[in-house]
Amino acid sequence: MLTERRADILGLVVDEYLDTAEAVSSRALAGHRRLRVSAATIRNELALLEEDGYITHPYTSAGRIPSDRGYRVYIESLMDEQPVSAEERRTVEHQLYQATGGLDEWLSLSAAILAALVENVAVVMRPRARIARLKHVQLVQLHEDSALVVAVMDDGRVQQRVLPLHTPASQPDLNERAARLNARCADRDAAVARRAAADLSDPDDAGLAAALAELIEDHRAADETYLEGVQVALEQPEFSSPERMRQAVRHLEAYELHQALPSPVELEDGTMRVLIGNENADDWLHEWSVVVAIYGDRQGPTGTVAVLGPTRMDYARTIPRVRYVATLMDSLMREVGV
Repeated sequence: MLTERRADILGLVVDEYLDTAEAVSSRALAGHRRLRVSAATIRNELALLEEDGYITHPYTSAGRIPSDRGYRVYIESLMDEQPVSAEERRTVEHQLYQATGGLDEWLSLSAAILAALVENVAVVMRPRARIARLKHVQLVQLHEDSALVVAVMDDGRVQQRVLPLHTPASQPDLNERAARLNARCADRDAAVARRAAADLSDPDDAGLAAALAELIEDHRAADETYLEGVQVALEQPEFSSPERMRQAVRHLEAYELHQALPSPVELEDGTMRVLIGNENADDWLHEWSVVVAIYGDRQGPTGTVAVLGPTRMDYARTIPRVRYVATLMDSLMREVGV
């Protein structure tokens, strides 16, 4: 347990480091109005905080910086959140509600807005169901011996595949086949379509059902990720090294985020999560922090809103803005019926 004085000193170390990106010395803290103690006492308390793992020395510097543990205590008990202002809300909501391109434009715009609000990398992942389900299938004649299988999923996305036919079929024939497939597979998952493929004796019906099962499975594996703010994030002091910048770009541009971020299932209790440094599962994120929340229908398709940045992140500003954008996305999902 931290004493009140040590908690005050830790909070000041974090605040100062967030502001300056430089290690914080006892001299920098000595004149602070909240600390009416001598420089010697401050040095002693800093040593004890370091001994307990809340702060650390960067290389041979005389100053200290927060550790992952120090940031965790700061977030959970020391910082004061910076609420989203009324002016910010008006600007953001005006931008979103002026968009006319539907869900895809909203998702892309939300990522751009969040990145601008927090000056870090923002990620918005398209909502998807925990189990991918077919809404309905359509079959479109391309030639007498081929058809386009159009699978509309329960989150509104569309999967397509061209399938050769053993027996020539007209469009009315294909409409009848589609009706039979919908009767068996609509509002169901890939397992049902696979069973239908095994049960059907007609080779074209069986082939269509098998293709449908694969489309549903492909859909489940796909994540559409909207990412913004990489350039702004890379302007921070943590990326002054060309090698660190190259590493960051390589990982971010490769969109390795769907594996690195907590899944909607992990966040289904509706709470946000903040992962700091080594709390992240992926090695490349051990010098990053992630603030993540979900949006959408908790019983249906859900998406992810997140901010990534160096562990020296402005958590007090970032956390309420991630929460706010996730709440806005909830409302938008209800409006479009996803």
